[in-house]
Amino acid sequence: MSTRTSRRRTRLAIRYFDDRIVLTESHAWAYFRVPTVSYEFLTDAQREALATNLTVALAAIRMADAEVHLRIAHRSYPAAEWATGLHATSDDGPGWVPYLDEMYRQVWAKDFWTKEVYLGVRLGQRGVRAQLAGGLLAQFGSVSRAGEQVLGLEDDAVPTAEVGKWTDQAERVGRALAASALAARHASAAEIGWLFRHAVAGPLGDQAPSATARRRWGLGEIEALVEGEIHNGRTMLRMVQSDGESWTSFLSFARFPDVMYFPDGEPWLHYADSLPFPVEASLRMRLIPPARASRDVSRRLAHARDMDVHIREAGADLPLALAEQIEAARMLEHGITKERLPFVYGWHRLAVTAPDRDLCVRRAEAVIEHYRDIGIDVVNSTGDQLSLFAESLPGEKVRLASYLQRQPLYTIAGGMPTATVDLGDRADGAGGWVGPYIGETVGRARSVVQFDPLVAAARNRPTAVAITGEPGGGKTTLALLLILQMALRGVTVAVIDPKGDAESLVRWLTERGRRARVLPLGSAAAGLLDPFSFGDDLAERRTMAAETLRLLLPSMSEERESAMIQAVGAVAAGDRPSLGKVVEHLEAASDPASKNLGAVLRSMSEMRLARLCFAPSGGDRIDAQGWTTVFTLAGLTLPDVTLQREDYSYEQRLSVALLYLVSQFARRLLNGIDRRLPKAIVLDEAWAVTSTPQGAKLIPEVSRMGRSRNTALILISQNAGDLLNEQVTNSLSAVFAFRSTDRSEVANVMSLLGVEASEEHQAVLRSLGNGECVFRDLDGRAGRIAIDLISDELRQRLDTNPTRSAADRAPVAAPEPVVAPEPVVAPEPVVAPEPVVAPEPVAPVPVPDQPAAQPERPAPAQTAPGTGWPGGIGWPGATRAAAPRASAPPGVVPRQADHPPSP
Repeated sequence: MSTRTSRRRTRLAIRYFDDRIVLTESHAWAYFRVPTVSYEFLTDAQREALATNLTVALAAIRMADAEVHLRIAHRSYPAAEWATGLHATSDDGPGWVPYLDEMYRQVWAKDFWTKEVYLGVRLGQRGVRAQLAGGLLAQFGSVSRAGEQVLGLEDDAVPTAEVGKWTDQAERVGRALAASALAARHASAAEIGWLFRHAVAGPLGDQAPSATARRRWGLGEIEALVEGEIHNGRTMLRMVQSDGESWTSFLSFARFPDVMYFPDGEPWLHYADSLPFPVEASLRMRLIPPARASRDVSRRLAHARDMDVHIREAGADLPLALAEQIEAARMLEHGITKERLPFVYGWHRLAVTAPDRDLCVRRAEAVIEHYRDIGIDVVNSTGDQLSLFAESLPGEKVRLASYLQRQPLYTIAGGMPTATVDLGDRADGAGGWVGPYIGETVGRARSVVQFDPLVAAARNRPTAVAITGEPGGGKTTLALLLILQMALRGVTVAVIDPKGDAESLVRWLTERGRRARVLPLGSAAAGLLDPFSFGDDLAERRTMAAETLRLLLPSMSEERESAMIQAVGAVAAGDRPSLGKVVEHLEAASDPASKNLGAVLRSMSEMRLARLCFAPSGGDRIDAQGWTTVFTLAGLTLPDVTLQREDYSYEQRLSVALLYLVSQFARRLLNGIDRRLPKAIVLDEAWAVTSTPQGAKLIPEVSRMGRSRNTALILISQNAGDLLNEQVTNSLSAVFAFRSTDRSEVANVMSLLGVEASEEHQAVLRSLGNGECVFRDLDGRAGRIAIDLISDELRQRLDTNPTRSAADRAPVAAPEPVVAPEPVVAPEPVVAPEPVVAPEPVAPVPVPDQPAAQPERPAPAQTAPGTGWPGGIGWPGATRAAAPRASAPPGVVPRQADHPPSP
C-alpha cells in the first residue's frame, strides 16, 4: 500500500495473523465474529434485555487497560456462489437452468449485501521491542529499525513460542465470549484477510480468494492484501486498484445527546442500516474500570453543580441544557457505583464508499443529515482521512485523538451493533443449503430472502410451513411460487387444490418439459378415496373410515355412533372392505339405529362426488415419482371458516370429508417413494382438515415423517386460528402471514408467528400491501418481506385474480381417471433423480473463504476458470438493471447490472 502524499512507504502496524490471534508491532489482539440478531418484531422489554445482555458480555472483558475494536462491515452478497450451490441441489432437468439464470440475474442486479460484525480484544503488549515502539524510547526504536533496514537485518518473523503464548490467552477470552450473550466465535484467518482486502477494494467488489487455504499470514502476504494506491484527500480517499478506482469517506461521531433513551429511541448504530447503501462502522473503545470512571464522572458532576450555584446566585433560571447535564451525570454516577460496570472512552467512525467522487460526497451528506434527525452530530474529518482508514484495519491503534466520546457501556449496547433484518435460509454450519430467491425484506433495511421448505428436513427440524392471510393478500401466489421452484428442481409434489388455482402453473411446467398434471377428482375412478383402499394397515384403515363417517355425520347419538363403529369393524374383518359395504351392512341390520344411519349414509352416497369414497375401490394406484400432481375438487362446497361444524349442510360435510381423505391419499401416495428423494405435500384450505381431531393429527405425523422421509408439508389457510392446535404449531418450521384486519384473526396470527401481540406489531400486519407478508423463518427470526416473482410472465401465470388472469384460466386437459395417467409429452423423459437434497447424500456446496467477485463493471466475454456451471453450462451477460427506490436520499444510485458475472 502506498500513498501519494508521503515520500516513504506507509508501514502497516500488523505483522502476523492466523485463526486465533493478530500481532502488530506492539500488541497482540484476538478477533471474534459476532452473530447478528433479528431486531424487528421484538418488544421493548425484549430489546432492553438484549442490550443488557450485550452490556454484561462486554463488561466481562476484564483486562488491565482493556481495549476493544468493534468493526461492522458489509459483504456483497455472493450471488454466483449461491446460484452454484443451489444448482447442486437440483436434478438439472428441463426448465431449471433458465429459471435459475433469471433468479441469479435478479439477485445480482439488486446488489444485496450482508452485515458482518467483528469484535477485537487487545490481549496485551508484546516484548521489549514493542515497548520501545510504544514508550518513551519510541524515537530510538525508530532509529534502530531504520538501521536494521539499511543493513538488511530486519526480521519480521514471529517466534513460535510467542504465537503459542498469545494463542492460549486468546482461547481463554474466546471461551468467555462464546458462553456470553454475544455467542462470539474466533474469526478465521480468511475473515481477517477479507477485512483488509475489503478496506481497499470498496465498491469494486471482493477480490478473488487465495488458491490455497491459508491459516497463517506473514508481513509480506499481509501487505499484498492491501496492494494498490491510496490518494489522501481533504474529505475522502481515492483507492486505485488494478481493476478500477473507488472513493471512501470517513466520518466521525462528534456529539451525542446528553440523554439517550432506549429502547424508546433509535438504536444509533442500527439506525444507519435504514439507508439504501452500506454504511460501515469502526469503533475503537477503551473500557475504563469503575473506580476511575467514577472519579471522572464525579468531577464532571461537581463542575455542573458549581455552574448551577453561580447561576442561582445571579438570580437567573437554570438553563434546561445544564439541568439535563446534571441529571445525566447523576444517572451515570449511580449506574457506575451500583452496577460496577466499566465506562467507555471511544472513538466512533463511519465509512461510506462509492465508485465516483460525486456519489461519495452525496452519500456522506446523506449520512450526516440522516443522523441529524435523531440529534447526533456526524462530521467529515477533514485532512485526517488516511489516519481514519488505518484505524479501521484490524489491530491498528487510535491515530486521531479528536472526537473522543465518554459513554456508559450500556449506550454502546443500546446502539444495537448486532441488529439485522436478515431472514430466510442461511448457511451457518447447522446443515442444509440456501434455497431459491423469493423476495426481499421491506422493514428498516433491505436484505435478500431465500427459502426452501426442504432445508428443514436437512437440519432435522419439523418440515411443516404455514401460509395464512385474507383473500387477495398473496398467500396462494406464494404457494404457487414455492411449488414451481420445487418442481423445477426435481421434487415430487402433490398439491391439493380445491379451487383450481394451480392449473395455469401446471401448464407453465409442461411447456418447459416438466412432468406435471391435473387430476380432477370429479371425474376420477370410483372409490379412489375409499379409506379402506390406501391405509397402511387394517387399524389405520378402520380409523380413517370411522373418522370419515364422523365428519359426514357430526353430533351423532351414542346409539348411532356405536352402530357405526360396529359396522366398520365387521366390514374391515371381511374380504375387500369398503365404505359402500359399511352402508350395506347398516341397511341390513335389524336395529333401528343402524337402519336409520344406513339410510342417511345411502342418501349421502348418492350426492355429487360421493362415489369417490363410497363406491367399491378397484385398488388403482397412481405413479407419483417425479411428477407435480394437482388434485382438484371442482364444485367442492367448503363451509365458511366462521361456521360451526354442527351447522354444516350435508354437502359441506361431504366436502370436508373428501378434503380430509384426499390429504390422506396424497400422504400415502408419497410414502411409496424412496425416502431419500425430495417430496412435498401442499394443502390448500388446510383449515378444513386441521379443524377435525383426526386431521389435526395428520400435520405432526407428516411433519415427523418429513424429517425421516425428506418431505415438506405446506399448509394454506385463511384462518390462522385453525392452525393454533398445539400439535400443529409444534410442527411448524416457518410461517408466512399475509394481511389480516379482523381483530381476533390478527391476535391468532401473532400467536402463530410467535411474536408479541403489541399494538405496533398488529398495525404492521393490518397495513401490509398485496404481496407483502410477515415471515418467521426456520431460526425463529421474524420480519416483513415482499414476494418477488422476478418476471412479468410469472406474475401473469401465478395471478389468481380472475379479472386479471382470465386468459390463463383455460381448463387443463385431464388424463383418464381410472388408470394411471400417461406423462405429458415433454422434450425428453425425466429420469428419476438421484437423492440430491436428502441430508446424507446431498451436502451443501462448500462455501469458500472468499465469495466470487461481483464487479460494478461489465464482465469480460470469456468465463474465468472456476466460474462455469457444472457440466460446462455458461451464463452470458444480463441486461437487467435494478430500479431506484422511491425513498432513496441523495447519493443513492442503483447498481448498474449491465453484465452480471457468470457464476
